[in-house]
Amino acid sequence: MHTNKIVRVDQIFLDNNNPRHDPIDSEPEIIAYLLKEESVKPLAKSIAKLGSTSPLERVAVVPHPKVKDKFISAEGNRRICALKLLADPSKSGSEANRKYFQSLSDSMGTAPKSVDAVIFDSAISARPWLSLRHEGPQGGVGTRQWNSGQKTRFNMQGDKTSNPNVQAALLMDYAKKHSLTTDAQHKKLKISTLTRYLTNPVFRHTVGLTDNRSLTVHVPKEEFDKIAKRFLLDATADNSAVNSRTNVQQRIDYANQLRKDGLAPSSNIDPVDLSDAPVAPKSKGGSGKRDNTNPDNRRHVIPSTFTAHIKEPILKRLYDELKKLDAEEHSFAAVYLLRAVIEQAAATTLQKAGIAPPTELHKKLGRVADLLQKKGWNDRQVKNLRVMANDVESRYSPDSIGHFVHGGKVPTRTDSIKLWDSLQDVMTELITPTK
Repeated sequence: MHTNKIVRVDQIFLDNNNPRHDPIDSEPEIIAYLLKEESVKPLAKSIAKLGSTSPLERVAVVPHPKVKDKFISAEGNRRICALKLLADPSKSGSEANRKYFQSLSDSMGTAPKSVDAVIFDSAISARPWLSLRHEGPQGGVGTRQWNSGQKTRFNMQGDKTSNPNVQAALLMDYAKKHSLTTDAQHKKLKISTLTRYLTNPVFRHTVGLTDNRSLTVHVPKEEFDKIAKRFLLDATADNSAVNSRTNVQQRIDYANQLRKDGLAPSSNIDPVDLSDAPVAPKSKGGSGKRDNTNPDNRRHVIPSTFTAHIKEPILKRLYDELKKLDAEEHSFAAVYLLRAVIEQAAATTLQKAGIAPPTELHKKLGRVADLLQKKGWNDRQVKNLRVMANDVESRYSPDSIGHFVHGGKVPTRTDSIKLWDSLQDVMTELITPTK
């Protein structure tokens, strides 16, 4: 049997048979041991700062077998010790300890003189509850401690965002929300391992993260998702390059391998925080209708719905190879062929118009823009051509495309797809000119 009651601290004796130590005869010896071995000082400091012991945890006591109206601590020996020393610093032993506890006592004004306690009939009746409190999960019936990921999520809700695992926790939550990992994979992820990589600036730059505190990226979401999915998959695989035993150079080597595999994002956008990115809606049963597929998700640069009748032999061969090429598997070849198709189509168009094609691609594109405007195209319709012709910093300028072609930067499938889509109206005119 047990009852709940407010008990004065001076009514409670410290337990000399507490599992934290071998049997100790006197209370001063128990205090000395707890101060030395059981971190009572920081506990007392926390109590002084917060003004009380935790309201989420009662102490437990049993009646003293020899002294009437007195109790022995059964659960909370450290807390009772801290409270006793805050109430009477002279019990702390040394002069240094006395000054320490006196300072804490002065800072809080009045130390708590009583505690909310559970009074058990005997130590035997308290044992089942102490077992649940201290002997681990026990298949789910006992207390389950938070793991590092759960601690991080808790800290993120308050003012302790200095926790180094914050970004890893955000990534894990994002991956689960957006189905980048399966439930089985998610359970295998170790937040501390992910943090080792995310705190490396080379790795963060490779995946497109702007800092080490959030999920703010400077690359398109679909490109980030692709490399993040691979990283998390590697983190769950046996004998993977992603593990807790790697050093800084090995993490950099892994980032470079992701680049070599064509997974590193290469497009840049204005920074965006993916933490609140909406989940793509799933189709509902019954109507049989769903949203059309994102064009970035196709595997070929030229969509299957695009058709052309090309008579010029070289352009025809380049076009046919590009249309069949798997841009996911052959990202370098895709951007190389796309550049060749654009350049050949521009040269052929200028030659048919009686204009000698300039040597440089950007000049060819500028002449094509002039020609189209003479045919009645407005500024908006030739804007992408003008940008490619005049802005060398544009990711679709000939200089940037050449950077891909010559290995200066690893292209992705979506780089080629977006370039094609931005020019499809122009390419329709150049490949299949209107009469």
